[in-house]
Amino acid sequence: MVSVQQFAEITRRVIARDGFDDYLPTALYPARKHIVVLEGCPDDVELEPVAVSWATKNAVANEEFLVAFKVGNESFKVIRMSSGEREEAIFHVSDAE
Repeated sequence: MVSVQQFAEITRRVIARDGFDDYLPTALYPARKHIVVLEGCPDDVELEPVAVSWATKNAVANEEFLVAFKVGNESFKVIRMSSGEREEAIFHVSDAE
C-alpha cells in the first residue's frame, strides 16, 4: 500500500526535478509497480474527472491506484482508490512534510 502522503512526496520530488509548469497527471499502480502519465489532455477541461476516469480505466480489475494532478498554479491533488474506497488530499508544491 502507498499512502496519499507518500505519493505526494514522490510527486514533489518529480516536480523539484522537472518543474510544475508542464506537470501532467500521473497514476501509480503499486501492485504492479507501474507508473503512467496522461499526455494530450486539453487545457480547457476540468482535470479531475478526466484524470480519475483515465486512471480507473488503466487499473486491472479493482486494483489500488493513486493519481496526482494539478489543481492550481502551486498545488496538486492526490486521489487514492482502493477496495472501492476513495481518499484524497490537496498539497502545495513547496510544502515539505
